[in-house]
Amino acid sequence: MSIETCAECTKEAVSNCALCGKPLCQDHITHGFSRRTNTPAANCANCQKNFPRKVRKNVIIMATVLIVASIILIVYLSTIIPFGI
Repeated sequence: MSIETCAECTKEAVSNCALCGKPLCQDHITHGFSRRTNTPAANCANCQKNFPRKVRKNVIIMATVLIVASIILIVYLSTIIPFGI
């Protein structure tokens, strides 16, 4: 049974990155939130850095879809129920 070493240095690995699976020592673990629970997940610095970009991109896409859907709903409802007096 061999002991895994950290991908960043030569110390003993205590956990693996939740996203890419790289072995990490206690000094190189960055905590983020797991998708399944509210407990912190161990992430490497590279995965932790890329996570906010993905979230920002998804928020922009979802906001755009919501705005377009709202406009379509308003146009559809204005054909059924006249909003003007």
